[in-house]
Amino acid sequence: MPPLNEKRQKTGEQLLRFADNAAERIERGIRILVNDPDALDAFCVANRAVARALRQRLGADTPPRWRTFQLAFILLNLPGLADPTHREREIVDLLFFPTGGGKTEAYLGLAAFAMVLRRLRHPEEEGRAGAGAGVSVIMRYTLRLLTLDQLGRAAGLVCALELERKKNPRRYGEWPFEIGLWVGKAATPNFMGYKGDKRQDTARTKVTAYKGEPKSRPSPIPLENCPWCGEPFDRNSFSLHPNSHHPRELRVVCVNPECDFTGDRALPIVAVDEPLYRRLPAFLIATVDKFASLPFMARAGLLLGGAERYESDGFYGPADPGQGKPLPAPLPPPDLVIQDELHLIAGPLGTMAGLYETAIEALCMREMNGKRVRPKIVASTATVRRANDQIQALFARPQTQVFPPPGPNRKDSFFAETKPASETPAQLYAGVAARARTQRR
Repeated sequence: MPPLNEKRQKTGEQLLRFADNAAERIERGIRILVNDPDALDAFCVANRAVARALRQRLGADTPPRWRTFQLAFILLNLPGLADPTHREREIVDLLFFPTGGGKTEAYLGLAAFAMVLRRLRHPEEEGRAGAGAGVSVIMRYTLRLLTLDQLGRAAGLVCALELERKKNPRRYGEWPFEIGLWVGKAATPNFMGYKGDKRQDTARTKVTAYKGEPKSRPSPIPLENCPWCGEPFDRNSFSLHPNSHHPRELRVVCVNPECDFTGDRALPIVAVDEPLYRRLPAFLIATVDKFASLPFMARAGLLLGGAERYESDGFYGPADPGQGKPLPAPLPPPDLVIQDELHLIAGPLGTMAGLYETAIEALCMREMNGKRVRPKIVASTATVRRANDQIQALFARPQTQVFPPPGPNRKDSFFAETKPASETPAQLYAGVAARARTQRR
């Protein structure tokens, strides 16, 4: 290789510094697992949950294995999650990897670690449940770009975590791990409804219609199959509790009698806004536009922390004075925010999302040992351009690190290597541009 000119030499040295920094962060993550028993426990539970969910989804008996970049990404982010006051909490880590490479499992593993660690850091007192409850992870999508595949994978992980929790509820909490869908009334109902309300967009109306005509009516929630065993939902999968006249929750069960979530063992899914504000699921899947409802729905603010009281069916805050028993301390705000498909939040959408971020961050802010603590932010994308500028404009955080860091050889980042089509079959993409056709049919 010919010698590099001065400009290229400086660029190469900078890239090596990025790689060294990532290696040091991974090493710090490993040290946390060695020195912090709770972090190690949470890491082990997260590994078991991700592995179990993958085996369920793929139907494979062979134990799944992390890809190198997935495990490295989780280790790299452990310091900022295990210690809320750590300086790496402020870094926005952008996971940049090709489509189909395994980004989803990487950040789901990190989410599982955050949810379990929250339970261990806030253990329940005798006779006082819910100390480690509340929303721990928020995974956001752009507007309505919420895919059934991604939703199913996240729900499968939460199912695995819930089964892990049930093995030792004294350690991991009596309150269940649940996943909530906060994605707008076109996908999930905002209200439970009641007999005689005349509304067509309530959970009660959608469940009743689906039970009457399951083949022609859409599912009440944006899932068509059990996220745990894959069994298709039918009219018996959805029920209104405690009764159909004045329901308080939509219960989803699998109709496969051999599934872990059948009969009286409901799936840990909260898909209606009203019970969502009461249940405060550990994992919240939301679309960016949904946060616009925060100024108009007082109970929605509890998703970002601050619930003060609880009952057997949920938590309450200032909007419900006097209801429930007091908690030892208000529930903490979310620990981790995952922004999927970051590159889509640009232009006018990015401007609006940036305005929401200011309010969201203010509501999630807390103080620990005299320091401001904000949620850890992780983003993912399969294409990246001017990531530092975009993240600064969106989240107002000046520190962005791309992982895996690019190396001097653009075809080999250690974690991934570009191979010619002569060695590995290449993918062929076809695009269709139809003239004189609108996008609607």
